[in-house]
Amino acid sequence: MSQGLLESSPAAVSAFLRAQADQLDKAQLGELLGHHEDFAVAVMHAWIDGEPSMAGQAIDQSLRRLLGGFRLPGEAQKIDRIMEKFAERYCKDNPGRFSSADAAYVLSFAIIMLNTDAHNPSAERRLAKADFVAMNQQQGEEGGMVPVLPVGQLE
Repeated sequence: MSQGLLESSPAAVSAFLRAQADQLDKAQLGELLGHHEDFAVAVMHAWIDGEPSMAGQAIDQSLRRLLGGFRLPGEAQKIDRIMEKFAERYCKDNPGRFSSADAAYVLSFAIIMLNTDAHNPSAERRLAKADFVAMNQQQGEEGGMVPVLPVGQLE
């Protein structure tokens, strides 16, 4: 960028990274996309906004496709930033599927936790179906907790 070979906009950097993704370390790319500095956040937003349409796809399919391009960073705050933007984009492409982007975020984060649990050989206790359903709740309009999706869809 400093030598003028690449425009210094988040969209240009995102497009460059996407074009070079096969040659980049997926873990390092995830670290960059999860970083808290304003420019890195803008690059991550441009990356997610540059994903193909998620319309009509199940949220786990869209999440799997997104995460095929990079590895989630290990830090929860970085994952949080990525999942928040993913949920916003997913809801934009699938209006009415969730009551809010927050509900899609809760489910997305829970899917990540379920995947981690399933593939972590050192986990002493596995996440049960009831635990997964319980973690996919948000505060309802009347103050109580309600599932982000009908329980049958979560099971």
